[in-house]
Amino acid sequence: MRTVQVLMSTYNGGNNIIKQVNSIQKQKNVKVLLTIRDDGSNNETLDVLRTLEKKYENTTIIYGENIGYKKSFLTLLSKRNKNNIDYYAFSDQDDIWDENKLNTAVNMLDKETNKVKLYTSSLSIYNENMEYVKKSDISSTPNNIYSFFTRNRYAGCTYVFSERLAELSSNYEKLRFKNPEMPEHDFLVGAFAYAFGIVIIDSESYIKHIRYPSSVTSGGNGIKKRIQVELFNTFKRKDTRQHMAEILINNDEKISSNKIFQYLELVRDYKSKIKSKVQLARYMDCGNTVGNVEAAIKVLIGNF
Repeated sequence: MRTVQVLMSTYNGGNNIIKQVNSIQKQKNVKVLLTIRDDGSNNETLDVLRTLEKKYENTTIIYGENIGYKKSFLTLLSKRNKNNIDYYAFSDQDDIWDENKLNTAVNMLDKETNKVKLYTSSLSIYNENMEYVKKSDISSTPNNIYSFFTRNRYAGCTYVFSERLAELSSNYEKLRFKNPEMPEHDFLVGAFAYAFGIVIIDSESYIKHIRYPSSVTSGGNGIKKRIQVELFNTFKRKDTRQHMAEILINNDEKISSNKIFQYLELVRDYKSKIKSKVQLARYMDCGNTVGNVEAAIKVLIGNF
């Protein structure tokens, strides 16, 4: 039986955390260790976490200061348990997992010999009343780094990944980028997987991904929220791809192919020439028209 360490970051999640933790504890055919880092909650969340820590022996809570969810997840990754862990998984604080979520991922990962490997899946979106909204289906996403840099269509809460990928992706919580320039934890791990290994895409869904009005991302929260997020991503979120390309190039590990290395060099240096921007725009294909247009605009205005 494989052992999976689940890494969850919480912030003012309150009682919503309970159902997610319970669903993690009910995972079948895997041994689960759950580590939760609280990102400076200031409400009843702390009492909820203390109760869960007493209830479940396999659950550890880290009570931290508020550093934002990006660095909170990266901190969890750097502080992960490195002994006798087969795989790691990210978890949101307020979803509900099907009982076979982790086992399905583990079975697919076990079939791959590459040591640097990432599993991701589709998910089912529900509103705060637990009413089904839609399936966020990633089956149309081209499985390559060019698509991934155009737009990350994968949800970090679906990620299950190998120890070697965790090792390559760790120790980046100390990055000093301003928040709009800081690569998100799931983008960072996915980028390392594409640069040095493989990504396994599962079109099935094993998560009830619950959207609240306060949710940061737009999925299932209406057209107004979608427009707000798209405008922010296009004009306010700056240089995340360029920073990520530089991080990957500067890593001691050898990038898996010369073609990917050349692409990352193009992303790193694209602002230097108009010709480079045109070349980079040719790679824009994430299987989603809005994502392609947004990425092309970001390249043209120098925000990629």
